[in-house]
Amino acid sequence: MKTLIRLLCIFAGAIALSLVFYKLIGLVGHRYELNFAKNDGDLGQAYLVALAVQFLALIVGGWLGDRAFRKWRHKQLSRQQRL
Repeated sequence: MKTLIRLLCIFAGAIALSLVFYKLIGLVGHRYELNFAKNDGDLGQAYLVALAVQFLALIVGGWLGDRAFRKWRHKQLSRQQRL
């Protein structure tokens, strides 16, 4: 059961941070496309940067979810030891 909860925390953290960065990338990408992109090569490069940022957000979000689970589990164990 502990493993399932840990995986759910990792998944939730990864999805949550990815969604935040997805929204930010959309706003920044739209502004870049309208104001700075000169040709399709610039847009392709911006797309690759956006994919890299999304991938990093997924990894960092999973790490944060795992860290949140470990803190929650540590608090739970310390409460049991006090009783």
